[in-house]
Amino acid sequence: MSDLTIRSLRKTYGDAVALDDVSIRLAEGEFVSLLGPSGCGKTTTLRSVAGFVQPDSGEILLGGAPLTGQPPHRRNIGVVFQSYALFPHMTVAGNVAFGLKMRDLKRVEIAERVARALDLVGLGALGARYPSELSGGQQQRVALARALVIEPRVLLLDEPLSNLDARLRGEMRDEIKAVTDRIGMTTLFVTHDQAEALAMSDRVAVMRDGRILEVAPPEDLVERPHMAFTAQFLGGRTVLPGRVTEGAGGPVFRLEDGPDLPLPDQAAQGRPTHVVLRAARLRLGDGGDGGTVLPVTVERAVFLGDTRQIDVRSGAARIRVHVPAERAAPRTGEAAHLIIPDGALRYVREAPVQ
Repeated sequence: MSDLTIRSLRKTYGDAVALDDVSIRLAEGEFVSLLGPSGCGKTTTLRSVAGFVQPDSGEILLGGAPLTGQPPHRRNIGVVFQSYALFPHMTVAGNVAFGLKMRDLKRVEIAERVARALDLVGLGALGARYPSELSGGQQQRVALARALVIEPRVLLLDEPLSNLDARLRGEMRDEIKAVTDRIGMTTLFVTHDQAEALAMSDRVAVMRDGRILEVAPPEDLVERPHMAFTAQFLGGRTVLPGRVTEGAGGPVFRLEDGPDLPLPDQAAQGRPTHVVLRAARLRLGDGGDGGTVLPVTVERAVFLGDTRQIDVRSGAARIRVHVPAERAAPRTGEAAHLIIPDGALRYVREAPVQ
């Protein structure tokens, strides 16, 4: 079994807390991303699994067997780093074979496994080249082949796409996911890029300040976040603070220096501290087609290619709307109506309920 369990990891550096009770389980063959800003503990978690960092407390289990305390070379874990870390004096085949030679395998078996690994990443014809003769995307494929050739039980990816341009990032993202799916590899992926995490993962774990805030499949995380930080970090939405109060017809959510918004009884019971409005779900119109309608003032309009980003203001609340690019851009200072369709409001908390 290649299920991976991380349980109650804690790591400090002096007074700085890098990991604070980090726990998550990856099922066999599952692709899970650790997503969050720089310094949130993503890489420290990954390096703890790899054995490069020794946590102060907690445990790491692979297939139910403890890894904590074992040196990296005995964990049978493949790692792909942000920098490709290829040996420039070795050929592509030599780089991929390095880990196998350290395991004292026979020459024939090494050659067979290197050939299979290079074919897996689409570089079967480039084994005799040197890293300097490859593109960035090809070098990253070599790094992936080197990690997979040892037939690891778990694959760790530490921001492996961050050194590539936008086009190559998209291509490598798809290729890595295709390869890991094809061989059923349990994979832990570290990234600060929301699009990468959402496109590649079976589940995404959002981290902040050394803790995992929430874990969910990508669609659930986008459509139904529980934390204000998650909604803000994923982008493409407005997250506004407020409080639950009584209105004329029942509980409402009162924005700070802004209007009241409808609040279902179930949402009110969760003691929300913020409301989330997805820019793609909102509309600007004449107020005659249902939903919650707020009078707003246009602050700016930005052309983004397929869409226009319209920033509007209602009281002190500033809200972002995405509309089709073919629509004429409203003028700054123009009065408009913001239409919030039924079900487009999501109420969340600043922190988990204690």
